[in-house]
Formats: sequence, C-alpha cells, structure tokens
Amino acid sequence: MKLANWNLERAATPSRRKILRDQTDAIAADVWIFTETHDDFTPGLPHACSSASGRDGIPGLDKPSDRWVSVYSRFPLEQLPTQDAIRTAAARIFPDNAAPFIAFGTVLPWSGNNWRGHRSAGGAAFREALNLQLSDWKNLRREYPDDELFVLGDFNQDLVHPRYYGSRLNQTTLRTALNECGLVALTAGDGDPIRRDSPPYACIDHICSLRDSRWLPQPAMRWPDTPKPDKRLSDHFGLAVTFVCQS
Repeated sequence: MKLANWNLERAATPSRRKILRDQTDAIAADVWIFTETHDDFTPGLPHACSSASGRDGIPGLDKPSDRWVSVYSRFPLEQLPTQDAIRTAAARIFPDNAAPFIAFGTVLPWSGNNWRGHRSAGGAAFREALNLQLSDWKNLRREYPDDELFVLGDFNQDLVHPRYYGSRLNQTTLRTALNECGLVALTAGDGDPIRRDSPPYACIDHICSLRDSRWLPQPAMRWPDTPKPDKRLSDHFGLAVTFVCQS
C-alpha cells in the first residue's frame, strides 16, 4: 500500500495540471492527500473527498474550486466529519481483502498566518489549530479502535535539526501532539527524505502513522529527484511511503 502527500500550490492551470499528472501517474500511489489543491486536478483514482471549498487566510483564493485538502483513493471511502472543515479532511478507506483504515489530511497555520482569531505570534495559531486536530485524531482512535490511522498533509513545520522552516516552539508542540496520540512522523529526523537527499531543504509536509502500527513502512521517498523543488511543479517536494500491511 502506498500513501502519498503533495502540496500542489493550487494547480489552477491546465499546463501545470498536465505536468503534475505526469508525476502522480509515475508515483502510482493507492491513496493521495493533496494540499493547496484545485478541483480540476485529479490523479485519476475513482474515489475522493475534500475539505470545504475555499482557502481561508489567502486573499483571492476562496473560490469554490480551491481546496486546502483533498483525499483520493483507489478503494472505496467514507468521508468522516472533522472539526475544521476548511483545513482538514478525513476518510475511512476500505481496501480490497484488507481491514479499513483512516487517512486524515491537514494544513496547519504557517509562519505569519492567523487562524480563527488566534495570532501567529508565539505559536498561538499553530497550537490552537493543532489542538483541535489532535482532538479529532483521538476521537477517531476511540471510535475506530481497530483501524490504522494515518495523518498526512502540510504541517508547515519541520521535524529536523538544524531547523529549516517553522519554530523551535512549534516543533516541540507538534512532537508532543503526535506522541500524545501514539503517532510518529515517518518523515522526521533521519527519516526525512528531503533533508537526506536535498539538503538544506527538509520536510514541512509529513506522513504519520501509529507508533504500534501493524503496517511496516519502507523509507520515505521524495520527488522530484532534484536539489530543490521544481517550481514548474510546486514549491514543495512530494512525499510517499510504501507500507507492508500485516494482519
């Protein structure tokens, strides 16, 4: 099972959507989480759900076709409610001949971004948005205790040293939240494929799984295979992890 995560920097033009589609076809993930995306871009998978339309916090990008998060799956899915319908989307996915699992897509506040009246200064917006999402993660674990949980998206925070983007405070806040829910970022520290292959860049998008997951992850990969993001595609690298699903 391959799960992939990519910030598409809107993908609003046909020419960009074509070259993005070339990349997603090559990666061939079973489940995609797209952030900063657009309804007119699709990886061609038959099942999908999205956050509410529009992108708060960026003037002019509140059109119905703009989305913070979209989930695409090769397998049937059921969209699950979240407490931030604009910046998150969650789905319970039903693979063929395997147990269902949950994919939760997110965009967290970036440096200088206020959220729901909380100022960015001192990490307040980041902390409050993350706390709300943490409560969703915990609720999902209680409601579906036998399901694997994967959290993917644009966290706007690295998990490496030396730091690349975000703050030391927000990094600590994110690590604490993941740990509290029994999650681990497969794209943190030595597992960060961008820091490994394209330093000094690093992951601010992440793929997280349960610490006691029955799914065994292979090392995370990034694309394109370039020293820095290819601006023809996006200002973010894409990320993917392939899992061996154990019963």
